[in-house]
Amino acid sequence: MKKILLVVLFASLLLAACSSNSETGETAEEENNETTESEKDTSDTSGEEEKEVYSIGDTAVITSDLYEFDYEVTVNDFYFAEEANGKPMEDVMSTSDDDFKLAVADVTFKNISDEAYVPHDMYSANLSAIDEDGGEISYNEFFPEADEELAPGEEITGPLVYVERVDYADTFLLKFEMMSDEETHFELPNPNQ
Repeated sequence: MKKILLVVLFASLLLAACSSNSETGETAEEENNETTESEKDTSDTSGEEEKEVYSIGDTAVITSDLYEFDYEVTVNDFYFAEEANGKPMEDVMSTSDDDFKLAVADVTFKNISDEAYVPHDMYSANLSAIDEDGGEISYNEFFPEADEELAPGEEITGPLVYVERVDYADTFLLKFEMMSDEETHFELPNPNQ
């Protein structure tokens, strides 16, 4: 009798365990379906938030994240050179490696705000390879005009200069207002590629 009772008890435990596993399997399957649907929803909304990437010749209207004023930037050209604005690379870096040159983005800044400001005090522009975060900051000494006050409606054109290896990347990104909601990118193909 004890053996029969043990067999019945064992069989009922086995049935309960199997029943529990199938319920768990259904629950896990339902959770996987919900996760897949929420991932689809996320991917749909992330596409909406993609920012426009500008090219040479385009003009971007940018809002300064820190100072909350608007300005326009047009990238007129991008090239490598031994000097920029009459200054040689040796003014900022001496190297015997011929692969390093000045990476020059010729830009026009226009003050479209209601107040005058000094451009170098109000913006930052970083240069990186297209697939990198961060980037190098420009050498302001190549663009002294940006150290003077720019009145509303006025614009200035000059070089944003970086020291870079000529073969560093096929495409560069010039980034304004980096790491803010207003981050703006200009895609610059390597002119030597």
